[in-house]
Amino acid sequence: MKKDVLVIGLGTFGYALATRLYKEGHHVMAVDSDEHLVNRIKDDVTISISADVTNSDVLEEIDPNKFDIIVLGRSSNLELAVLTLAQLKNMNVKYIIAKANSFLQREILIKLGADEVVLAEDEMAKRIANRITHPNIKEIFDFSKDISIMNVKVPKRLVGKTLKQLDLRKKNNITVFMRKQGDQTEIVNDPNIKFEAKDELFVAGDEVNILKVFDRN
Repeated sequence: MKKDVLVIGLGTFGYALATRLYKEGHHVMAVDSDEHLVNRIKDDVTISISADVTNSDVLEEIDPNKFDIIVLGRSSNLELAVLTLAQLKNMNVKYIIAKANSFLQREILIKLGADEVVLAEDEMAKRIANRITHPNIKEIFDFSKDISIMNVKVPKRLVGKTLKQLDLRKKNNITVFMRKQGDQTEIVNDPNIKFEAKDELFVAGDEVNILKVFDRN
C-alpha cells in the first residue's frame, strides 16, 4: 500500500530515505531549512520545500495530519528534534519515526512520544556484525519477541534435499515460505521442492533454531 510520508530533515539518513520511498512509489514531501538540499532533492520526491518546522505556524501550514507517517530525519540538534516532536505530538499526528544519534537520544525521543526511534549507525553495525558472524544469513528481521524472519543461503549439506525430507517445520519449528533464484522469486508450497546451491530462502521461526539449521555448511 502506497503511503503519504513527510520527511523532515534532509541529512544523510533523511535524504536517502526520502528518495528511496519515492522510488518505491510512495508520495513523499521532503522538508529542510537548507535550500541547497531542498533544491537537490526536488526531482527525486513528490514535493520538497524549504521551511523552519520549529515554527508552529509553518508546521500547521504543512498540515502533518494528512500524512500516514512522519520521519524526523536529522538528529544533530537534539533541541530542535525535541521541539519539532513536541509540536507534532500536540497536533495528534498518526505515526512518528525519529532518528537518534545515541542511545540517550533514543530514550529521550521515545519518552517524548515518538512511535519508533531508529539508531541508524547502531542498526547498520548490527547488520554488518551479523553478516560477518553468520555468512549464510543475509538478513534478519525481528518480527516479534519469539519469531524472526531471515533471508538465508542454502548450506551445501542441504543442497538436493527436499522440504519433505528435512521436515523443518516439525523438527525445528521453521517455516520456509519463499525461495529466490537469481531474479526469480516464488512462494514455497510444494514439499517436494529440491534446494539448489544458489538458492536463497526466506524462513520464519525462532532465531536460535534458524541459525542452528542454516548457519553452517
